[in-house]
Amino acid sequence: MWDAGLEVGHSVRTVDECLTSAKEDFFFQVSLVDARFLAGEASLFATLQTRFRQEFIEGCRPQFIENMLAFRTKRHQNFGIQPYLLEPQIKENRGGFRDIQAMLWTAQMIFGLPDLAAMEEAGLLHNDERRLFEDAWDFLIRVRNRLHYLSTRKNDQLFFEHQEEIATAFDFKPADGLLAVERFMCELYRHMQTVAVTTDLFFEHVRETLSSLPTASPDRRLEPGIESRQGWLHLTDATQINKKPALLMRIFALSAKTGLPIHHRTKKLIKNSLHLIDSRWRRSKRLTRPFLDVLLHCGKSQHALNALLETGMLAAFIPEFAAVECLAQHDIYHVYTVDSHLMQTTAELHRLQTEESRIFSSITTPHILFLAGLLHDIGKGEGGAHADRGARIAGPIAVRLGLTPDEQDTLVFLIRDHLFLSSTALRRDLEDENFILRCADRIRNPERLAMLYLLSIADARATGPTVWNDWKGALLLELYLKIAHTLNRGDRLPPDRHDNIAWLRRQVGELLDNGSDLDPALLPEDYLLSFTPAMIVEHIKRRQALNKAELLLHAEEEKGHWALLILTKDRPGLLAKICGVLALHNLDVLAAQIFTWPDGTVVDQVEVIPTIEGNFTDQDWRGLEADLLAAINNRLGLAHRLHLKPAPLRRATPPAVARTRQKVLLDNDTSMESSIVEVFAAERPGLLYEITRTLADFGINIFRAKIAKEAEKVIAVFYVRNSDGSKIEDPALQEELRQGLLFLVAARPGRSTATLPFL
Repeated sequence: MWDAGLEVGHSVRTVDECLTSAKEDFFFQVSLVDARFLAGEASLFATLQTRFRQEFIEGCRPQFIENMLAFRTKRHQNFGIQPYLLEPQIKENRGGFRDIQAMLWTAQMIFGLPDLAAMEEAGLLHNDERRLFEDAWDFLIRVRNRLHYLSTRKNDQLFFEHQEEIATAFDFKPADGLLAVERFMCELYRHMQTVAVTTDLFFEHVRETLSSLPTASPDRRLEPGIESRQGWLHLTDATQINKKPALLMRIFALSAKTGLPIHHRTKKLIKNSLHLIDSRWRRSKRLTRPFLDVLLHCGKSQHALNALLETGMLAAFIPEFAAVECLAQHDIYHVYTVDSHLMQTTAELHRLQTEESRIFSSITTPHILFLAGLLHDIGKGEGGAHADRGARIAGPIAVRLGLTPDEQDTLVFLIRDHLFLSSTALRRDLEDENFILRCADRIRNPERLAMLYLLSIADARATGPTVWNDWKGALLLELYLKIAHTLNRGDRLPPDRHDNIAWLRRQVGELLDNGSDLDPALLPEDYLLSFTPAMIVEHIKRRQALNKAELLLHAEEEKGHWALLILTKDRPGLLAKICGVLALHNLDVLAAQIFTWPDGTVVDQVEVIPTIEGNFTDQDWRGLEADLLAAINNRLGLAHRLHLKPAPLRRATPPAVARTRQKVLLDNDTSMESSIVEVFAAERPGLLYEITRTLADFGINIFRAKIAKEAEKVIAVFYVRNSDGSKIEDPALQEELRQGLLFLVAARPGRSTATLPFL
């Protein structure tokens, strides 16, 4: 085995040494539970077994289970309480091999049951449970063997780079809008969920069997057929369920309201009774009302909502939900499977009920918001365009639940538009009053806006740790406030632009107090509308220093980002050079506003975040200013410097995702003054420099830039005009620009660019 390169765990011990090691090392102790006699002195092995049973089993069962549960809890905390993480650890994650071993070790130590067959015979497992558990165990073994083969070493983490290879090896095919690898991961997650639920129920039974402590909660009857005993909820009469299937949902509502978990035997009873939930009961108020109660009250405890999913009751009551159960998304943006993400979103909405209490209190139908949180991604079970598909699926569900026509309309709206505020805040000019007015017309009323705002926050928070930050929160709040102000005005007419500009010019003139040679009447209108009068005066005062310096840089630390003010004289490709230097100094651009005054002064406001750990005071601002000066004077080779710059350490992008990412869109409808160019690309050092340089090569002026990042993907949005100030409306130029940008974002070192993606 050594010659084959295999790792062999081995040791030589006496019986006394074995027992001493078992006292010191819990995992050595449980390994002795699995000890088998292979060869040698049988009586010596029998002595070890006898003494082990005497010292570690007889009279020691409570201590054993206490240790086992402590290690199990710690392992789940370290490796993941969810069995469906993005790159699961199939040995240590909840639902992995360790949970299987823990159950079998405990069954043997506590009950003397050596295997699954014995557990079934003893009544700890039903026949269906055992069969599904064995199928899951077998599938995990096949995956682990293949993973070790591909890794050429011991490895139990199913990284992205191996998921597609295993899917191919197991002969999974694309179907129903899902990639082959997504179908494979969905199957894996289903099996890990089987292991997780089965072992959880087993350990709940063990706790109950060995517990001798009295509970502080008195036993009481909550309603006919449901009781609280020793801190658990029980369905007390299985025969009643056939007559009153509503009990199957009412116990979840009581769990949500009381915070008490449902007993493991009752969970098994529910799983075995799901066939009772037919189309008639899905429309009955006796089920729909307690279901909505679960959503409204599960903020006290997530037991009820999680149990609703894990018992299969949720999919039985809403069959459309089955399409997203254990559904994987093959990217590094979504940390959880779709069903887990929907549970997390609902939990986040309950947190926002406290955090954003003022906004939440304006909502008169909170059950619609929670229902939208639970269903907003239900369209992903049918493939692309999930928001529109989800809205179509949600319509019949809303009717079955007995919602009023207005509530049905609101639910469909929230699901169809649940991405609207987030994508708008990150990718559109929030200073465009006409665009804000169109947003208000789309949303229609303040209550819908409040629900959409809270759903947007909850959705982002529940997606993954890289998705939500202070910068995105500030943009989303700014958009919310602007739309709310427009809706509350009532007239739906944009403010008078000329009056606003005239007022701003007067304010700037009064603050300057004849202390400048620059006439505020000459300042561009877009510029005046983008800053406060005090900020404009500060810019004008700083401009006077340009007589002695070619470039001025002023940096300030803001919440969630750093704001850079750059003043210099206009020259070709200026923004591209700024972006290139910022990339060299490990700064990611979030947004930029570019203004040119009539005298040639350029005022650039750039929002950035650092790409590596470090604080504001540690940043080399003098070095950055020096490099900016060198770059604008053509004394810094940005192209070769960025080419040599190491890429950030991050996981390789999955091939299936990379193949579908690059695209370029050109929009002439959203903005009245500018064309909007959107570039979707894989992130890499210097990408923004290359895009802005390409736009400069076409003689295109950039007035706004917004950069959104979704894990490994970059969405770069530019508000642009031709050199004469017009939109880009020439079809030939549009096509040439699109192809030039596609070539840029698709090119990779060592990759042929003869065939490029085209949108």
